Amino acid sequence: MRGVLKMATLFLLTRLVVATGFAQQPKGNRVLAWQVDVSQANDYVTDFQFALDACMESAHLFYTWSGIEADTGAFDSTALALLDISNAFYPAYGIKAELQLAPINTTTKETPADLMNLAIDHPRTISRFKTLLDTVFSHIPHIQLSALNIGNEHDIFFANNAQEYMAYITFLDSVVPYAKAKYKSLHAEELKVGSTFTFGGLTNQDTKDLCKSVNHGLDIVAVTYYPLNGDFTMKEPTVAESDFGQLAALYPDTAQPLYFVECGYSSSTTCNSSEEKQKQFFENVFTAWDTHANNIKYLTIFKSTDWSQETAEGFQAYYGINDIRFVEYLRTLGVRTYEETGNNKLAYNAILCQLSARGWCNQANCTLSSQANQMAAPVLKLFPNPAQEYIQIIAQQPVTHVELFNASGSLVKTMANNIISIAELPRGLYVAKVCLLNGSTVKKTLVIKGL
Repeated sequence: MRGVLKMATLFLLTRLVVATGFAQQPKGNRVLAWQVDVSQANDYVTDFQFALDACMESAHLFYTWSGIEADTGAFDSTALALLDISNAFYPAYGIKAELQLAPINTTTKETPADLMNLAIDHPRTISRFKTLLDTVFSHIPHIQLSALNIGNEHDIFFANNAQEYMAYITFLDSVVPYAKAKYKSLHAEELKVGSTFTFGGLTNQDTKDLCKSVNHGLDIVAVTYYPLNGDFTMKEPTVAESDFGQLAALYPDTAQPLYFVECGYSSSTTCNSSEEKQKQFFENVFTAWDTHANNIKYLTIFKSTDWSQETAEGFQAYYGINDIRFVEYLRTLGVRTYEETGNNKLAYNAILCQLSARGWCNQANCTLSSQANQMAAPVLKLFPNPAQEYIQIIAQQPVTHVELFNASGSLVKTMANNIISIAELPRGLYVAKVCLLNGSTVKKTLVIKGL
């Protein structure tokens, strides 16, 4: 009888959970990140807001080593300027970053040219990577990192060559402690470090043990996840549950959590997909994440906005793949379209609904619409920018006042109109906090003087 009552009670509780909509696992200590890209007619700040509205806590930042240092000590000024901008921008929004520094990126060795013929574990390669870390950290002293991942999808480059993996372990054994010590000196907290593999690398029979040997001793298990068939068509959206479970079984130690640093699904019909399938995929991702919440602590939605046709086609030469399905797969990974100011795909609103159901953040606005929710891009423009003397603000409501912060986060100026005078300020990066009528809306955006 007690057993019957217990089963009846369990049944009623299950019905209650389903009826009240609380079947989802609460957020807990999980972190949602976004890869933010820009639509045709918007700027980064405008499209960044769509990720903020979808509970972004961390941003995905990616650099190849050669993209920062092409040759001996030849650090790229544009890359360093982008790091400077990131250093001012993300802290102003309270956003962390997961930083990828890749000496190897998928199919390509990305060391500086003069190191290309040296092994990854050569003392000179190791020494120069430490110099790279010094340089990068000197440009982002205010960014709090969710993690540092060294290398990206290098299981594809290494294949099943055990010597390559062993050399990479030697490389990591030297540079990881150096990175952790450098970060701790800046932030007085521990840095989580990983090394990013593909889902296939972590799970395929001929590479999973080799990848596990690299992951041994690292803080996290970093993975990119795109459920592709071999011909660049998409697998069914339901595959997320079994795939997440497979990874959780391979890496059951919750002290070394799984970080999905890229998680995406094409919406292209060329890839046997659609907006509806992309929507279903992300719904399944959140359900699978609930199931394995103890193992999976971080997930980056890759990505906010589609790439342009030109950008997607540019990857053909880099990866050496001449296949229209490959181009379409890359082009349509966004949950918003690229053209004009971009429109929300079905997946974007579905993600908002999944976040809202779990109480992820206050701003997640689920409309429960079966159609793509065409939200208007927020209107806030500053021009000229960069500027020397002043910057004018155009907003959808009257501006009540503007606060200007320097790259260190210190308030340097307050103005009570929509004209920002910056003539007396030193050249550099600033963040403008724009307060609109009745204080209901506050926007933050980047101001550049004299760069």
